[in-house]
Amino acid sequence: MPVKIRLMRIGAKKRPFYRIVAIDERKKRSGEYLELLGTYNPLTNPKEIILKQDKIDEWIKKGAVLSDGYLRITKQAPQKQPRAPKKEKKEEPAKVEEAKEETKEEAPEAETTAEEVTTETPVESETVETTEITEEAPVEETKTEEETK
Repeated sequence: MPVKIRLMRIGAKKRPFYRIVAIDERKKRSGEYLELLGTYNPLTNPKEIILKQDKIDEWIKKGAVLSDGYLRITKQAPQKQPRAPKKEKKEEPAKVEEAKEETKEEAPEAETTAEEVTTETPVESETVETTEITEEAPVEETKTEEETK
């Protein structure tokens, strides 16, 4: 009969309390246990752990295996490997906003040119067309002093 030393949860919903028990590993988490070896209360600060170390040692000599939960609360658990770092973002939001502002500043310069020449690429023996576009600023008429009176 393989025996394991593990935590058995008792207590109300969202109010955990654990018994440390020697139990047949094929039984349920809250099933019938062979011997009570201690208690663990994670709600107190600092966490309260009461162990009957002499009984635990006896079960280990008999071949009992310690569970991950028991090792974790007694700080004997093997350390996990460090997590891989998260992927870095290509651009930060502040840099994106700066780039947008720069493009807005460059855009008015392109609009101020007086003449634009566009060319279309020839498609199978068509002639190349060029178009000149001239933009004239609207002329505002100014009123003289006599007209305003």
